[in-house]
Amino acid sequence: ISPGELTVEELAMQHYLGDGGNFQCGIHCEGAVLRDLFGLLLFDQMFHCSVEGAFVSAFQDAPLDLGTEAFYPSRSTAIEKRLGELSAMAPSTLAEEVRQRFRRLHGQRIRGIRWDRYDAEGQFLQSPKEASPGEKGTESESSNEDASKVGNGRRVLWTNAGIEVAGEDRQLAAAAGAIGGRALAAALRLLCEDYNSAGLPDLLLWSWHLTSAPRARFVEVKSERDTLARRQRLWLSTLRGSGAEAEVCHVRDNPVEERFQSKLRRRKRAASDGSSEGF
Repeated sequence: ISPGELTVEELAMQHYLGDGGNFQCGIHCEGAVLRDLFGLLLFDQMFHCSVEGAFVSAFQDAPLDLGTEAFYPSRSTAIEKRLGELSAMAPSTLAEEVRQRFRRLHGQRIRGIRWDRYDAEGQFLQSPKEASPGEKGTESESSNEDASKVGNGRRVLWTNAGIEVAGEDRQLAAAAGAIGGRALAAALRLLCEDYNSAGLPDLLLWSWHLTSAPRARFVEVKSERDTLARRQRLWLSTLRGSGAEAEVCHVRDNPVEERFQSKLRRRKRAASDGSSEGF
């Protein structure tokens, strides 16, 4: 695939799965994975019926106050207790917690969770289509999402083509364990306070068994002329403050390519003017 056929997020993904980070797996999710984990790990706090008026139908996929300022204060004690438990978990314990929750809740209608992103064991779905140096999967998005925001590489798993990536390492559980309990608890708290928050990082990259310790990185991708919004700064600051790797990746035009194109344009103009100017 030529660089001109890729989005800035896909170019960044190739960088981090190659020499720029050497991660095992990555996904252009814009926070979707965090919302999946929110529904799994805070299911009991979401669906606890102690909050008056939160449920009026057995068919709800979330309490009525999710996404409002009332959600967190109404459950703060229970939420903070749960976040404390998650924060104290070792990576392997957190991964197993996600794995068990996934199996127990799989298929239930829970706000934010896209089950069709995974197989029955919680492994991100992926096709064998290659996008060197990463390997990119196919996409499955529901019709109610904004089609203008859905690109080829969004919501699908990319893997490092130069590394053997086991099925376990491709699981949502591995991504959660690599993020770590402290950072994940901080991200979930921010979603409790503002579930519909914008500004969640574009990319999530992780390695589960590649190095001696699991690692993950959140990346906000910006083109050469783009700048960070306030909410994006808040998310990066919150993640960094909890010990997570979080950064901005600026994708700039290739100066060598730009010089070549400039010379090519001058040559074409010279030819049309009958001039002898060229390379």
